[in-house]
Amino acid sequence: MPPPGQRFTNMLLWICLKWPETASVAVASSELQRLAMAMLRYSPRVACFRNDSVVLEVAASLALFGGVRKLCKQIRQTAQQLVSDIRLGMAPSATGAWLLAGAVHTVQRRVLHRRSLARGLDRLPLHSLPELLAHLPWLENIGCRRLGDVRKLPRQGLQQRSSPALLHALDAAYGQTQETISWFVPPARFRQARQLDFYLHQAPALLAASQPLLLALCGWLQNRQEALHDFVLLIHHEKGRQACPPTRIPLRFSDATWHIEDFNRVLKERLQHCHMQRAAIGLELVAGPSQGRAPANDTLFPDPGRHTQDERRLLDLLAARLGSNGIRRPRPLAHHLPEQANTWAPELTPPSGATLPASMGAHARPFWLLAQAQPLITRRHRPVYQGRPLRLVQGPERIETGWYAGEHQRRDYFVAQDPDGARYWIYRERETGENWFLHGLFA
Repeated sequence: MPPPGQRFTNMLLWICLKWPETASVAVASSELQRLAMAMLRYSPRVACFRNDSVVLEVAASLALFGGVRKLCKQIRQTAQQLVSDIRLGMAPSATGAWLLAGAVHTVQRRVLHRRSLARGLDRLPLHSLPELLAHLPWLENIGCRRLGDVRKLPRQGLQQRSSPALLHALDAAYGQTQETISWFVPPARFRQARQLDFYLHQAPALLAASQPLLLALCGWLQNRQEALHDFVLLIHHEKGRQACPPTRIPLRFSDATWHIEDFNRVLKERLQHCHMQRAAIGLELVAGPSQGRAPANDTLFPDPGRHTQDERRLLDLLAARLGSNGIRRPRPLAHHLPEQANTWAPELTPPSGATLPASMGAHARPFWLLAQAQPLITRRHRPVYQGRPLRLVQGPERIETGWYAGEHQRRDYFVAQDPDGARYWIYRERETGENWFLHGLFA
């Protein structure tokens, strides 16, 4: 990417996104910057242009996005989520693309070569180029009605009777001179806010209103080649006598991501379970610390980590739907008693350095361990569960511990099977040898 600040660029291929004429005078700089940030996902060369547009140089992006038509389609779809009736123009010069974006429908707005650009610009009225407005009466008096008429005038006479800015703007529009472009420099930390035109209460409306912020976030991450583990969406409410603090919606991802689909999938669930005290009048998105992305898989075979990523995306979605305590991850401890060794924690991301204990070897362990052992009745000296007698098929495994803590436990564990083939993990107290307890169920 070229360094920030003023510089001259080679005229290659430019796309201009221009606000409609009815809104161009009221375009806020924050809206321009948000659109510029969203466009960073398509090209690192983006600039705010003439106070009502964003231009991006896309010659190096054509192969990546599948050609001119597909690239224009994707850029238009992204831009229309921020400004519904935005206009798109393409030309070998930034000013030319800007003029074509604001042209009437009879003029072709996307051209790839200077000859086609010249034919399109020649048909535009004089007031299309702002630098001509100061000389409009004189030009009309000598019979000029379109830009093509001005180009036919003797250059030396036009230079003597007008201004250098007019000639430079005209040459820049036709791609005959280099243009001065001030590249957009994204902030070091992402924090974007937008005011809403209406009071919003429902989750679908809030999700739709958050899309401009998410698109800007994705462009910011793409420009930095980074990803996020978390961000916070702040929902601002009406201020005044009944003011209340913003509603915080933190989003956490097991894998650092930069895709808007991943952001939307989790945010949709969080918004559906969010209870707001007041209607929303504004949204603010604050990104957490970003980190470098993992290198893309450029091998012939599928990425072996893809299944792990899909699993973590599913866990993120379930956590957003069920709450932070709805998903638990095993946190086994080094303890002989099964109920002490089998612990769970709500965190989705395991702590650094945490490892599972060594394998139990030949000892069978159930898929499901009961939180508390369940007493079993006996018939003819055989344990019975749900009216069916159990037959011991493996064991005993003797576990004895706790004498050092004053809670001496002595158990003999067995694998038992019912007449239907279902297996259970049961034990009896070694002291008495009579009382049976169900402690786990095998899959």
